[in-house]
Amino acid sequence: MKAILSWAMAVTIALFALAGVGRAQDSSTTVTLFSIKNGETLLLRSITTVSPNCEPLFVSFDSIDVIEGPPELSLKGEPDKVMTQSASHICPNAVSGVKVMVSAKGVDERKEAMLVFRVSYETRSGPWQQTSRFRVLMFPAQPPDAANNK
Repeated sequence: MKAILSWAMAVTIALFALAGVGRAQDSSTTVTLFSIKNGETLLLRSITTVSPNCEPLFVSFDSIDVIEGPPELSLKGEPDKVMTQSASHICPNAVSGVKVMVSAKGVDERKEAMLVFRVSYETRSGPWQQTSRFRVLMFPAQPPDAANNK
């Protein structure tokens, strides 16, 4: 009887562990958290494309389309050299790509919003696009208490 109970507990623990692994690897529900203060312009992410041996495939930047986002945020694409990685390793040299910069303006109180945008660009294989989603925390330049104490 003890052997059956031990076996049943081991199977139950294994099933819970496997279920947890499946959820941990599900990146479709993962949203990156990003914070910004009023008046700041920050690097949100870099975008490029390389081959498995880190050969650059990125040709040119076309546009950024904000699909969902608050009016206090604006995005700008700056073509530049960016660090990246291939499917198997970090590329040793920066390659051509685009830096997606985000600016906050008019944030007078703490606010949380979703930001969804699409970057369109040309590769050696033709036109391409990447869509990104961030949960953004926006803050005034200084805390409300600091502004009242002046």
